[in-house]
Amino acid sequence: MLPTFLFATCRFGSEPALKREVAARYAGLLTPAFMRPQLITWKIQGELPPDFRFGGLFAQVAGISLGMAESAAEVPALLSTLSQRPALLHVFPREVPEDGVPEETWARVDALEAELTALLDLPTASAPRPAEYILDVIVGAPGEPMLVGLHQYQPGEFKTAGGLSRMQLPPESPSRAWLKMEQSLIWLGVENELKGRVVLELGSAPGGATLSLLNRGATVYGVDTGAMDERVLAHPQFHHLRVSAGDLQPSMLPDQVDVLVSDINLEPRIICQYVEKFASRLPPLGLILTLKLNSAKVEQELPPLIQKVRHWAPGPVYTRQLPANRREVTLVSWAER
Repeated sequence: MLPTFLFATCRFGSEPALKREVAARYAGLLTPAFMRPQLITWKIQGELPPDFRFGGLFAQVAGISLGMAESAAEVPALLSTLSQRPALLHVFPREVPEDGVPEETWARVDALEAELTALLDLPTASAPRPAEYILDVIVGAPGEPMLVGLHQYQPGEFKTAGGLSRMQLPPESPSRAWLKMEQSLIWLGVENELKGRVVLELGSAPGGATLSLLNRGATVYGVDTGAMDERVLAHPQFHHLRVSAGDLQPSMLPDQVDVLVSDINLEPRIICQYVEKFASRLPPLGLILTLKLNSAKVEQELPPLIQKVRHWAPGPVYTRQLPANRREVTLVSWAER
């Protein structure tokens, strides 16, 4: 059966940006259909090309829409229309608060997942392999029908259901940057690569991302004229460089830096200029950059900028809006292991 609709989930508030991105990339092929907060579907006009990939910056999970189901018992009938057998089942909430999904929502999702696992005999916990198909069941508010879809996993996409983790922002964290950093590391599976590494962080204050990196065993050189959290300053593996990123000189740094990190409220073009200057000298093992999108114009300029980054990045470049991002996206590049 040829698909007639596609779906994509996104961060709350990014629905207009996602629609603009799809209109620019797939004009004439996809037209908007059904929309709820953090979920959009499009009608396919004609037939998708054989090599079609949804891609983009703002979609967190995207694939073929199989339709709606009022209960778990209705999902097997939707699955029976497929010619390919999914390898995994992902069940996740449609509405995702920026600081993490509440426990009561996860309890409702987990109960449905248990029902579906028994009905479909599909695993849920293992990490997907490239080209494997995943059955997505997106759970809305109580009483709302579920959207059932299918996507094919590709490198650079989220491995977890909905791109989500069970973590929430700890109340004691210096800033929301802690959650963004944790999600960045888990996204591409590099969370265990920080131990013993030296990190240069441009824009470190007040220290949310810094604390995440330190807790994972990194030594961090934090570049910021702003005040750092006292717990970060007291950490033996933290070095505070009280200069702006533009005034930072190579002589201030150690001989080797393994990872370059940045989360500064400047245009992505300027951030990438700063990072490229140091990346060409070091060269690093990885990049983790938060790129601010303060206007539709900056959104339009980002794809060609990302193409330029690919020329000097240490490995494949992946860019995506993470659940904890606001008006920004995260770029990660890591040397292939």
